[in-house]
Amino acid sequence: MKVICNRGALLEALTVCGNVVASRTPKPVLQCVKLTAADDRLTVAATDLEVAIRYSDNQIQIEQAGETLVPADKFRDIVRESVDDTLSIEVANDVANIKGQDSHFKIFTQNPADFPPVPDFEGEASFEIAGGLLKQLVGQTLFAAAKESTRYAFNGVLLVVKGKKISLVSTDGRRLAMAKGDLISDKLGKDGAQSIVPAKALNLLDKLVDDPEETIAVQIRENQVIFHSPSATLTSNLVEGQFPPYEDVIPKDTDKKMTAATADFLSAIRRAALLTTEDSKGVRMAFSKKGMILTSRSPESGEATINFPCKFEGADIEIGFNPNFVTDALKVVDNDEISLELTAPNRPGLLKGGANFLYVIMPVNLQ
Repeated sequence: MKVICNRGALLEALTVCGNVVASRTPKPVLQCVKLTAADDRLTVAATDLEVAIRYSDNQIQIEQAGETLVPADKFRDIVRESVDDTLSIEVANDVANIKGQDSHFKIFTQNPADFPPVPDFEGEASFEIAGGLLKQLVGQTLFAAAKESTRYAFNGVLLVVKGKKISLVSTDGRRLAMAKGDLISDKLGKDGAQSIVPAKALNLLDKLVDDPEETIAVQIRENQVIFHSPSATLTSNLVEGQFPPYEDVIPKDTDKKMTAATADFLSAIRRAALLTTEDSKGVRMAFSKKGMILTSRSPESGEATINFPCKFEGADIEIGFNPNFVTDALKVVDNDEISLELTAPNRPGLLKGGANFLYVIMPVNLQ
């Protein structure tokens, strides 16, 4: 194999694929990336056996087609530290020679036949979606997925497709986020599909989408999901298990409603949270026709009181929330105005940001 690469494009491919490469593994080949030079492009592939990426770079001149397996970290470091616009890569006798104008690196390669297969996108897409919308939906839900949970379904995001509509839902048991959008096309039929996608795969997907206008094709298989963009293909195993009946968690009987500007409410919550601690991680919100008063206190720090003008409908109520959980949602709302619907101090609140985002948050005990 012999190629001349644009260094910047190659570094981008190695950086993206490096997020998949296993740092600790009994299989040395999983610490490598597979390079394939063919059809006027260089494809960089990586996998940890759960998630796999194929990233194509067409800013390349192929003098001799071929493939090789190189250590991911060393190769990426060489490309990153190089000062050349282009790099020459020539592989022969289990050695990759990487040359710039004033540099020459030799790194040992491995047999590409030993690398696990990395699926490519073949056949018809289950559905297609705009890249920018998919990034938005992921950003509005991924933060609420459980970081560690014995219930594995909580460690992923539920993807629901039906009738050219898509919903992403996540929960960690204390809060639930749901974001909706429209698909470009849908071949799943009237029954649609539901799958739990691992958080790791969605984090990677967010990095793969550069152009919000580009179309992302998605295939849902029995135990895998494949996302395909013009430059990359991301494959992931699906999370096994049953996602909780999320529609039952969304409050239906709220009789109190606060409406406010998103940025103003976010500022008020952040200020009220300044004097909270890990032991007293709660902000009290007192709602009335006059508006809202936010208070927080801790024995070590002191007290905070914020008077926040807002529109409120319904009977007066006092309720406590973890301020971090509230700000997490407000930061991803893409609407200038939010509403917070309530029922009772011991019942969950329902925050809405426009017609396509809702967030259920459990109250905290401030006694």
